[in-house]
Amino acid sequence: MSDTGSECESSSSRAIDSPIETVVQNAINGHVQREYRVEMVKDMAIENMKQKMHHIVNRMSRDVEKEMDLAVDDLFTEVKQLNLKNYEIPHLLNDNAIYRSGKDGHRIRARTDGKLPDKTFCPRNSLLTDLLEAKHIKTIYHIFIVMLIILFLNTLIHDFVDTGSINLGLRPIVAGFGRFHLAMMLWCCMQTSTFLVFPCFRIWASAYRKLTPNSCARKCCGWAGFFAFFTYQWVFFLTSVAGLLWADLPPASAVAYLMEMTRFLMKSHAFIRSNTPKVLTADENGGELESNPPGIYRTLPSFSTYVYFLFVPTLIYRDEYPRTRQIRWRVVARHSLEVLAVVFYISFILERFLTPMFENFGKAEISPGTFVLTIFSSMLPGTLFVLTFFYSSLHACMNVAAELTRFADRMFYRDWWNESTFAGYIRSWNVVVHDWLYTYVYKDFMEYVFCNCRPLAMVGVFTVSAVFHEIILSFTFRFFYPVMFVQFEFMGLLLLFVTKHMGKDVGNLLLWFSLGIGNGINMSLYNMEYYARLNCPDVGSSILDYMVPVSWSCNGITHNSNWTITAPWELP
Repeated sequence: MSDTGSECESSSSRAIDSPIETVVQNAINGHVQREYRVEMVKDMAIENMKQKMHHIVNRMSRDVEKEMDLAVDDLFTEVKQLNLKNYEIPHLLNDNAIYRSGKDGHRIRARTDGKLPDKTFCPRNSLLTDLLEAKHIKTIYHIFIVMLIILFLNTLIHDFVDTGSINLGLRPIVAGFGRFHLAMMLWCCMQTSTFLVFPCFRIWASAYRKLTPNSCARKCCGWAGFFAFFTYQWVFFLTSVAGLLWADLPPASAVAYLMEMTRFLMKSHAFIRSNTPKVLTADENGGELESNPPGIYRTLPSFSTYVYFLFVPTLIYRDEYPRTRQIRWRVVARHSLEVLAVVFYISFILERFLTPMFENFGKAEISPGTFVLTIFSSMLPGTLFVLTFFYSSLHACMNVAAELTRFADRMFYRDWWNESTFAGYIRSWNVVVHDWLYTYVYKDFMEYVFCNCRPLAMVGVFTVSAVFHEIILSFTFRFFYPVMFVQFEFMGLLLLFVTKHMGKDVGNLLLWFSLGIGNGINMSLYNMEYYARLNCPDVGSSILDYMVPVSWSCNGITHNSNWTITAPWELP
């Protein structure tokens, strides 16, 4: 009995203890779970903190690396400036300047494998950028600016004293850049059309590669691509000119629009001419789309490479260009202000010096003496016009585009003002256009058309340049007056041989005298024809009226038989 009772007591005690143990165990388990969750939260927080710290360290390392790069760039810039002041400026002021033809790695004059050498791109500043680091040249630059300001103030004060009013010369800007929104709309259409060249070229390249090598179908595909691009160039040109005539753009807007049209034509030609050999020679290079010269991408360029080429300030296509590390916005702002100042000053020259001489032309006949006087009176304004236009277009604008695209090779011109031959002047004045003419016209003429006949290739280059200049001027002013064409095609070739063997000083003087005379003739004849067509009431709209100069027939130059020249040294 006692045993039975003890067993009952033990069983009852175990029954009582089991719920307690369960509660205790549950409590322990709950505590452990809470502790585990707390530990998990702590681990997650620590891991998150580690990630944040790692991100902060990476960001700090990138910032430090960037600052170190900028510091190194600044150090190299200071070293370069020191080297420029101590060594390069005296060398630039020498006759054997590094910027002269063939001395700066621009091109190697010797031929390689029977072919003319290619242009080499390398990081360098524009010549005026380096020259203006010298305080003496900087002072001359300041003196030139002060002279322009004094000339501007002189005319303003003269007007205010005589008439009591002030004329800032802004009318040419307002009238010249009219309908600029239409010009921008047409520019967007041209830009879109140029973008489409890339996918069309890739489609043609893909179709050409799928055909059997040396087959008739492949040859037909190659010729079809050539004629398709040739047709596109002509359609692009004709539709662009039609858009200009439809919008009836005034002169300044028309010049900017036509220059952009020419740039698009040259860019698309450069891209197709540079990349077509990669497709045509693919089988010779192992069946891949690659180029024979080493160091160039094996495959065809990407669309981003093509877009970059369209906006970079060069007309020579490369898959890669030397680039700067960053955009210097202060340089962009300074050159942009210079462009605006030059536009204002050119407007001032037109308004105050050229317009008063020609605005009445066509209303009454002029004597031969007045005609000669206007030519010589236009020389100084014309030279100022050309110099300021050169600084604005080939220095300020080009450097703005180079900064925005981080383009490092900024040799857009050379020291053309020191040249003693007309050939050197042509090569140095506009290096961007000259390089295109050399690479895609002169070299092709020499190697494929004229069989290394240099005179014929040179005539071909002058003809292409003269035609494009005349196209821009003809459609800008809406009349064909080939003064510029005659100067390029005949006077230019004549000066090539006349100045070839002249002395350095005599040749430079003759070159500057020729530029002064040429600028005076251009300004006079084009202004006379422009205002004669405005003032003469019977100007037609036919093609013949477009081709025949009105200034010759509508109150033109009279033959004054009584016009005699007396000795100016005779005293009364």
